[in-house]
Amino acid sequence: MKAQIIGLGNVGRNLVKLLQTKTKFLAEIGANIKIVSVSDSSGTAIDENGLDLSQVMKYKKLQWKGYSKYQRGRTAIDAINNVDSDLVIELTPSTLDGEPGLTNIMTAFRARRHVVTANKGPLACAYTELIRTAEEMRVSFLYEATVAAQVPIFCMINSCFLADEIVKVEGILNATTNFIIGEIENGKTFQEALDKAIADGWAETNYADDIDGVDAARKVVILANSLFRQRVKLSDVRVEGIRRVESMIRRATLAGEKIKLVCEIEKKQGKVKTAVKLGHVPMSDPLATVKHGDMGVKFLFKTSKQIFVSAQFLGPMQTAYAVLNDSIKIALNKRSC
Repeated sequence: MKAQIIGLGNVGRNLVKLLQTKTKFLAEIGANIKIVSVSDSSGTAIDENGLDLSQVMKYKKLQWKGYSKYQRGRTAIDAINNVDSDLVIELTPSTLDGEPGLTNIMTAFRARRHVVTANKGPLACAYTELIRTAEEMRVSFLYEATVAAQVPIFCMINSCFLADEIVKVEGILNATTNFIIGEIENGKTFQEALDKAIADGWAETNYADDIDGVDAARKVVILANSLFRQRVKLSDVRVEGIRRVESMIRRATLAGEKIKLVCEIEKKQGKVKTAVKLGHVPMSDPLATVKHGDMGVKFLFKTSKQIFVSAQFLGPMQTAYAVLNDSIKIALNKRSC
């Protein structure tokens, strides 16, 4: 299967590393993935016979100097439209307006390319339009990595609970804020914990989306639209951040409880309420076990009742793994068609 990568940030570079280390494994399971183009904000490297990924990594560090396959100024859109491929892997950063990811994905659909993404922005802005267009073009659209990285959510619901109905979802879906809360529990001030999160790579220097709950709210929108079949917008979500968390943690510790930034989606009488809220979590709640930068989700079903899934999160490699897993699904499905 021929694939194109758009975006060589943390997730994109880790995906390239995974593809390098798993070449033999992918061949053994019949999911050969050949990368024919890689686009970043400056241009595109192209080889329709398949790029040497070690060369991609080498020359990316050199800002592409001396790399004959790299065409500076050639855009991702141009590559989608003019390079033969089966799959577009869209990994540009999440933004409030969904761009440039939204245009990249829609262009891929119209070119009849399957799409895998870790980009939350497009789904938070235009979920219904994206799903409808993918269906019209008869292409696959997988986005497991957009919510809680490698924690199984969409794949689990779509495989294991087809005869059940979700009533409520509660989750710790932002690793950065959970890391900061854990550091404060260990004795640091809010500012010290934030500084450590930046230094250790948990938070970007532009950290507002994380600590103000915006990143978590995007994930709530995706879950509400995907799992509850709603048309929820970012403006519909009641959002709270963690800037006042320090004093709350001190009080919660004395009470034998945890403070968590919890994403919540609940369906009552046919209506769905959504929120990102900072609150007390009793030690009996499985969400209390989600430590430091880890993430977890608790589902309440009509029949199956409570299901809880969580995973250790160490960084963008886990997100890249979820992207690779979705790509393998498409490769295997394409082989069987």
